[in-house]
Amino acid sequence: MRAADLLERLGKLDPAVAQLAGRAPIWLHAASVGEVLSMQPLVDCLRREEPSHPLFATTTSLTGRAAARERLGLPATLLPLDLPPIAGAAVRRLAPAALVIVETELWPSLIHGAARAAVPVLIVSARLSPKAMRSYTRFRFLFRDALARVAAIAAQTREDAARFVELGAPAERVMVLGSLKFARRGSAAAGATCPVDLGARPLVIAASTQPGEEEVVLDACARLWPSHPSMLLVLAPRRPERFDEVAVFLQRRGVRLARRSDGVERVPTDAAVFLLDSVGELASFFAPARVAFVGGTLAAIGGHNVLEPAAFGVPVTFGPYLDNVREGAELLRGAGAGDVVRNAAELAQAWRARLDDPTEARESGERARAELLRRGRVGEEVAALVRRHLER
Repeated sequence: MRAADLLERLGKLDPAVAQLAGRAPIWLHAASVGEVLSMQPLVDCLRREEPSHPLFATTTSLTGRAAARERLGLPATLLPLDLPPIAGAAVRRLAPAALVIVETELWPSLIHGAARAAVPVLIVSARLSPKAMRSYTRFRFLFRDALARVAAIAAQTREDAARFVELGAPAERVMVLGSLKFARRGSAAAGATCPVDLGARPLVIAASTQPGEEEVVLDACARLWPSHPSMLLVLAPRRPERFDEVAVFLQRRGVRLARRSDGVERVPTDAAVFLLDSVGELASFFAPARVAFVGGTLAAIGGHNVLEPAAFGVPVTFGPYLDNVREGAELLRGAGAGDVVRNAAELAQAWRARLDDPTEARESGERARAELLRRGRVGEEVAALVRRHLER
């Protein structure tokens, strides 16, 4: 972490954020890239309906901060450390009209600081997995007191809502509005253009992969390449710090590789794998894919965003670890566009079915996309909730 980044964590706000002090801004907080990008429909609604309240974002990751600035056009800074003197000073200095926390980011000192300054705190697209619940329960006294000061919690599912109440949130302040990721999926595919010429080859994509998952994906592809020799794998590791590590792994496996970081704009016809070692471009590669795998689901992490490929009408495979994305996985399975796999053999089998029957693959993907569009009003509903608390 650079010195300037460390200073932000210690409470020195980015100048573009600091200049909003005194203008009743709306403070949006999200952990990292996925949560930041999910805010797009909420940001759009608030910009349109509350133009007198400028928006800014805080994140807990450097890549999230970059996404807020570059993808959403928001002033953004790293979240100050959750210590009373630091978090409280940031609230007092900025005097926001509201603090809106996305998904699962419970910072007691920040929430207490906002409550003391009479700033309404809302947790939206709120998610509390069983694993997170177990962690928070160890310090229930701390989080019960913080949740008692939250003005409203808009949970993703009934199960999430029940966990927040069990952890200490007042039941009358908890509701179910759904996931902002559903809203984002409703519009994300519109106008998306792949920045790289992939050719007309059958395309499979492995997105947001975690350690150990690249091996499973490549083993599955090794089973498919003899019968589908022109198949191209687009591989997108979740963490930028792993890009070089994954490239070395692919080279050791003897795979013909092309890398986005080399400035590739057209994938060579003899490349079997295209390593998407860039940040913020993943969504634009889903549209031409026949089928996708989403990581964090074979590794015991709980899953990354399984809905993003479905926004482009692409069926999705994923592993059994789905605590973070269970609602989306169930939607996909209900549409016939989601397959659970446990190893390379099952992944190869699921992908083979989609490759061999492109018509069914397309139709199942479209069923999932239609359901996402139907649920896409959550962004407007969350924005309306925020607006109601601005008016109090």
